Amino acid sequence: MLKIYDYLDIRLSQQRLNQDFYNKRLSYFLSETMESLEIDDEFEISCSLKRAFLACRTLNISINNNFKRVYRFDGTNLIIDWKISSLACYLILINCKPDRESVAKAQLFFALKQSNEGKME
Repeated sequence: MLKIYDYLDIRLSQQRLNQDFYNKRLSYFLSETMESLEIDDEFEISCSLKRAFLACRTLNISINNNFKRVYRFDGTNLIIDWKISSLACYLILINCKPDRESVAKAQLFFALKQSNEGKME
């Protein structure tokens, strides 16, 4: 019996699996993260994002696995945003300006968390 081999069906199913993987891994929106830190300055957001990209490149960490540009519609405007992983969220956070109280608190939280995890070993 002949089996019909459809390359397109296989590629589409693989793409769906990859999308599911990335959607689970990329669980944060950059805009929501910045909003929670009370940062609305586009230049500051852009600088933090570029520094996070640079850190990934320097450490040979896949940017595609941790950052994905997405387009969201808020009812009236099309918004360019990023879906980010928890690692990307951390890298962006540590590259924000610490002169904001919310950023400094978040940076201290992660530093203390990392310090406590090291003591547990």
